[in-house]
Amino acid sequence: MTTPTLLERFAEQVAAHPRAVALHHTGTSVSYRELDEWSGRLAARLTAKGTGPGSLVALAAQRGPAAVAGVLAVLKTGAAYLGLDPAIPVRRQRRMVEETGPDCVLAEPGLDQFPTLDAPRVTLAPLTEGPLHQAPEREPDEDALFHIVYTSGTTGNPKGVRVGHRSVRGRLEWMWRDHPFPEDAVLAVQKSLALVASPWELLGGLLQGVPSVVLATDELLDPALFAAVVERERVTHLFLTPQLVAGLLEESAARPGGHQPVLVTSGADTLPVATVRRFHEVWPDATLLNLYGMTETASNVAAYDTALLPADAERVPVGAPVAGASLTVRDRHGRRLPPGTTGEVWVSGPPLALGYVGGDGEDRFTTDDTGTRHYRTGDRGRLLPDSGLEITGRADNQIKVRGYRVELEEIEAVLRKAPDIAEAGAYAETEDGETRIVACVTATGEEPAEAALRAHLRDRLPDYMLPARIQRVPHLPLGTNGKLDRAALRTLVADIGRPGEAAFTPSDATEAAVAALWGELLGTPPASADQNFFDAGGHSLLAVRLANRLAAVAGRRVPLRRILGAPTVTAIAATCREIQREERI
Repeated sequence: MTTPTLLERFAEQVAAHPRAVALHHTGTSVSYRELDEWSGRLAARLTAKGTGPGSLVALAAQRGPAAVAGVLAVLKTGAAYLGLDPAIPVRRQRRMVEETGPDCVLAEPGLDQFPTLDAPRVTLAPLTEGPLHQAPEREPDEDALFHIVYTSGTTGNPKGVRVGHRSVRGRLEWMWRDHPFPEDAVLAVQKSLALVASPWELLGGLLQGVPSVVLATDELLDPALFAAVVERERVTHLFLTPQLVAGLLEESAARPGGHQPVLVTSGADTLPVATVRRFHEVWPDATLLNLYGMTETASNVAAYDTALLPADAERVPVGAPVAGASLTVRDRHGRRLPPGTTGEVWVSGPPLALGYVGGDGEDRFTTDDTGTRHYRTGDRGRLLPDSGLEITGRADNQIKVRGYRVELEEIEAVLRKAPDIAEAGAYAETEDGETRIVACVTATGEEPAEAALRAHLRDRLPDYMLPARIQRVPHLPLGTNGKLDRAALRTLVADIGRPGEAAFTPSDATEAAVAALWGELLGTPPASADQNFFDAGGHSLLAVRLANRLAAVAGRRVPLRRILGAPTVTAIAATCREIQREERI
């Protein structure tokens, strides 16, 4: 029996229950019929512009129903897409577009940032009139391009990974087969369409008749709002980073007797043993899978049921191969190593991506003596006696920050292009279980202003790649091979120490309390009353922690959006005073 195509699966759901809710987002719902007609009209406009099999569409959309309609529209034309997240700096988006040369742009209003691209445009907006285009004349074969995903690169620029239909379908089919949706399932969508794992969230529930709840940005950033959505919408399936799992667990623990999900998967970063223990305390009836994968393998290639974690475990294994993948551990000569011996993890099989845009970095893909194609992950690991896999570290300078892959060399390259910067080096440090980036620079003359450096970085790098600290150093220590010695750089920065106490003087007890929490979270007090929390090295997750801790100052939790909207000591303190007054009424 022939396996249905993705579009055939969608058509089956439209025919079976056209009025059923396909997507729910911020109080609005889209039915299967509405989504089918919306994507069909978009597809008709794309084909009228010449889009078809072999074409590439630049798809720029916020997380929401429009992103799902856009992906379906591209699939209906037989084309592939380059997902563009508006949270990515415009300069970075333009580089992606220049490298890939899309044949058409499908963008929500205000998100077409490519004035020099000579390509037709289609506006990604709801359509209630116009012709429908249901499916391509022929389905793309399994080796055809599905989408292009950009990730951090060691050359100083992001690199594009070409992911094929075979890889995406294999990932979907594995989950549907091994972890089928129960009756009354509801799936949460929280990933950007620019991420490699997004097809599962965008299509995984949709093509199985399962309603999908698309989270708004504030719901995703704020664990309290996220937990409220899970409770209100009775969400059963969540696919999260370990950091999001931990935040959601603490909010749920504060609401005993509430709704429990059925399946939670954690991936994109190391899952701590403590989080696993806490998960099974808070949600004893739920399943937590630890997933392993990367962009070059179209997301996940291994999975581990954490219910099997031994009581004395120091690490959480990533488990056994899934989706047809094969995992081996090799030495530096490419020879297979026996279980228990640590080496580099290689992946082969259907999940492998087609390659990189422009061929850059193709040496990571290699073919062995048997003609089998592999991807050398750069992860160090070992096979366990039960044939599962345990990851022990990295063989290079790649790190993970809040679930995102970061190459330190890319940050260094961007810093070296800043005015008055001679050399740059970066390393990662862990504080309170969180990975933070420390960037070090040497100057050509006078010390460059940190605000200017941060503006230079924000213009070129996504927020998860921004350093928590920028430190000027007299020199960058080099190893015997002439390359940056990051361990010595870490020691050098430790010897320099943190900057001295700032001259900021609080005007009252509330400002003093806010400044104290600021210093605890960022490691240094505010430099002035109007210093921006994010310019000082803060980010969204630290802002969430600040909001939680401010409850002791304001009398109740401060809404995250208030901090994001005015992230200075004086503004945050004013918000606390306002809440204090409300609490007294």
